[in-house]
Amino acid sequence: MNHLKTNPVGIDVVINRIQSKIYNNLVSKWGSLDVYGRCYKKEDRKGLELEVYTGVNEYAPVLYSEGNKVFFIQGDKPSNNNGTITNDLWVVAILNIEEIRELTHRGDEEAHADLIQELTNTDSEINGLEYGMNNLKRVVEDSFSFGNFKFSDIHPYHVFMVKLSVEYNLYKNNC
Repeated sequence: MNHLKTNPVGIDVVINRIQSKIYNNLVSKWGSLDVYGRCYKKEDRKGLELEVYTGVNEYAPVLYSEGNKVFFIQGDKPSNNNGTITNDLWVVAILNIEEIRELTHRGDEEAHADLIQELTNTDSEINGLEYGMNNLKRVVEDSFSFGNFKFSDIHPYHVFMVKLSVEYNLYKNNC
């Protein structure tokens, strides 16, 4: 399912646009897939958790091993040039490679190629590709709770992130 945000503003406009452009093609390649918008770093007594806003002040964790998913993490250091904001945006994929590819080898490079190919069709600049939970942890913060996330980057599971540089404005479109 493609979980688009209603009435997005700022970086969420960019995320919605990317979600809309990549979703159908990735589903046709990978099958069942959840694509979420921007995740939030929610702190509780256990540490930090990545969660998506589900509505009415409710959040749901995205770090769990069931299902194939893609979500977005906003950078913490935006810059402003005359009202245009530039920021990093990580597109994170958590996949069961065996569910998305019928191969006799580990198809992680094929998954990287699929996502990067779809992201090149957006207006975002691709700045890198990183693998594994340790890099995800570094992107999120030094202290990080893995919650229900019961695997690392061991077959058949694979975690990877594509780093983008995006530009957006902080204004509302009242159409």
